[in-house]
Amino acid sequence: MVTSKSIVKIMRFTRSISCLSAIAFLLSSCSFPGIYLYESSDQGTPLNSGEQTNFHFFTKDPNYDTGINLQSGANYTLDITILSYWIDSYIEKNEDQEPLDERGFANSVMPYEFLGLTRRSKEHRWFELMLYQSRCSRESIRGITELRVNEEDGSYNFTAACDGELTLFVNDSHGFYGNNVGYANIALSRVN
Repeated sequence: MVTSKSIVKIMRFTRSISCLSAIAFLLSSCSFPGIYLYESSDQGTPLNSGEQTNFHFFTKDPNYDTGINLQSGANYTLDITILSYWIDSYIEKNEDQEPLDERGFANSVMPYEFLGLTRRSKEHRWFELMLYQSRCSRESIRGITELRVNEEDGSYNFTAACDGELTLFVNDSHGFYGNNVGYANIALSRVN
């Protein structure tokens, strides 16, 4: 028999679960891609045409804030100089037995291929250098292997998808950036 006392208990229990769910969502939102509840209103410094900036990128950083605000439709160039070996846990070489670099490695290198389902971007290679802008994350997320390569100097060229800050990361599983090794000097230039 359902009494008013049991209904009150059920309502309290439901309210408690709802509150706990909301708190868990808010606390974890900073680690879910595409959810930016605490996004900074400071979207970085724009580059003028012909201007360049340099920064060190570490593969351990799950969301490297470049501090640069890209302008929608503007063309940019990335020059990447690997300054130390890039290693993902114990994986030091790609499928061609070459040392890891910004192009990452194929899923076949992983001990179990089903692990590919845990990558932040399943469409891209493991440990591939990724670019995105939080203001238009779906349109802007791209791997370095998708960018145009200048055959003369090996630089990567791309067009900004929207106005907003450029963020970099290597394509890895959430929570597993601590076992990454390596860094690079990256020069970002605005072409037009």
